[in-house]
Amino acid sequence: MSSLKQTRVKGNLMSFNRVSPKAYIFCLVLCFMAISFWPAATYAHGPGDVTLNYDSNSQTLSVTISHSVSNPQKHYIKEITITKNGKPLETYEYKNQPGPSSFTYTYNVKAKEGDTLKVKAKCNYFGSKTRELTIGK
Repeated sequence: MSSLKQTRVKGNLMSFNRVSPKAYIFCLVLCFMAISFWPAATYAHGPGDVTLNYDSNSQTLSVTISHSVSNPQKHYIKEITITKNGKPLETYEYKNQPGPSSFTYTYNVKAKEGDTLKVKAKCNYFGSKTRELTIGK
């Protein structure tokens, strides 16, 4: 008796071969290896934390980012986007990060009491973190 099954679908004869358990195991191992060796999936992570501070006197926004990496030239925060009261203000792009763990960027931002500043820090591999700060609160 053959392991071949035949089914008639709308007048056509279709054949289905039974897949061996070895083929399933091989596919599972292959998928596992592909995911394991893909650096963005296994080693990438977004920023650990983002802290915002605003100095009203100097009109300066300080953005402190915690993003621990082994090589800040290859794995880094690639983009900082600042919005004020829901409207895009500026996007800053970077090709590396200043250090392997925590660092601070400062930006000149005109804001007054009650304004809401939102900052999104985006990793070049995977993930992002967004923080909000309301001036004077």
